[in-house]
Amino acid sequence: MGHWVYAFSGCSELDDQQHVGHEAEPGAAIVRERPGDPGIVDGNVREGLDEVMMVARYRWVASGDPASVTPAVWRAAGAPPLS
Repeated sequence: MGHWVYAFSGCSELDDQQHVGHEAEPGAAIVRERPGDPGIVDGNVREGLDEVMMVARYRWVASGDPASVTPAVWRAAGAPPLS
C-alpha cells in the first residue's frame, strides 16, 4: 500500500499544491497552518477521492485565524454547527 497524495486548490493567495500524506484514507476536511505565515491557517474540504490513484482533492474554503476558519470549514463539509 502506498501513501495518499493530497491535492489542494482554489486559494487565490497560494498556488495549487500537492503533498504526500499518510497511508490512512484522508479525512473530509483539513485545516493546516500556512507555510511562512505563523498563526494563519487555510481550511479545505475534500471534493474528490481517487482510491485507485490514491489522490484526495481538496478545495479551499477560508483563510485566517483558526477561530474563524474552523467553523467555516466545518459548515462547508456539511457538519452540524459547532456549539
